[in-house]
Amino acid sequence: MELVLGGVERARARLQYGAKPVVRISRDLTHPWARRFSIAHELGHVVLRHPPHDHAHATPSRGPLARRAPDIEIEANAFAAELLMPTSLVRARCEVSPLDLAIAHGIAQDFRVTVVAAARRVVELTSERATMVYAERGAIRWARSSPALPWELTRGQRLHPASVAADYFRAGMLDERAQAIPVGAWFPEDRAGDAELVEHSLVLADPPAVLSLLWIPEAAAARLRFDETSQSMEQDVVADLIDLLRGVYQ
Repeated sequence: MELVLGGVERARARLQYGAKPVVRISRDLTHPWARRFSIAHELGHVVLRHPPHDHAHATPSRGPLARRAPDIEIEANAFAAELLMPTSLVRARCEVSPLDLAIAHGIAQDFRVTVVAAARRVVELTSERATMVYAERGAIRWARSSPALPWELTRGQRLHPASVAADYFRAGMLDERAQAIPVGAWFPEDRAGDAELVEHSLVLADPPAVLSLLWIPEAAAARLRFDETSQSMEQDVVADLIDLLRGVYQ
């Protein structure tokens, strides 16, 4: 596989199929650790034998590896996360209480990944009830909940004024310490009651964004109303990928 800098628009990286796959990296992606994850993501497409696609429309393949385009991207992300932050080395660091972004910072430094990638990995591997949120322009760009938390946040949802993250988009600054806030500042108030979660948010410079880790302590969880736990489509795909990777590397 060959790496080429430049020749990419509206994406961090792009894979070109051929006799020798070529991964093109955007010149706008300057952080070396972000580049590592993007390269690992594109390598995942090759190793997992994903069919070529334009990231907007999938070309269906036949057999057990057939996937829709969104599933293919989830699999490539999961491959990159496992390659750069192996479960066997990282899981124990995620099984702690309280849970905050200091854990993600430590993983990011030790495994040379961005704090966003590390925070996502924390949420994937922890048995605590937690959600990570990436917000831009006062709204949720994307979010991911841990397997133990059956609540999901909606892309595009406006940040609640009571959240710490909202302070940045309202006032241009926020308190980057972990702090207790009402669960209803993030999740449905009819299920939250007067319970509190711990929000740890920090500002990301490029592009201007806020990364938040939301953790629900056990004492607070006992006062909340949860639906029966069910895995999201993404969690199902990641679980399938783990089995698939075992076959690839045997």
